[in-house]
Amino acid sequence: MYKCKEIIELTSQNMDTTLPWATRMELKLHYLICKTCLRYARQLGMIQKALGDMDGHTVSCQLPEAARQRIAKKLQQAKETSE
Repeated sequence: MYKCKEIIELTSQNMDTTLPWATRMELKLHYLICKTCLRYARQLGMIQKALGDMDGHTVSCQLPEAARQRIAKKLQQAKETSE
């Protein structure tokens, strides 16, 4: 059985590729017992749908360089702590 942290990763992968049948079944079983992961999967699905609805629209969003650096630093820290 997968842990929630692994389920989050698999949920994201499942939206980009087709996971093996057994893995997809384990995801569904986990969603039955873990409402937090189910909520995450639904939210991710809504985001994907919203972005799909934006096809053909141009969105211009520029972050200041300082904000980009802060985000990059936080992502690096999160990566290091998860390893």
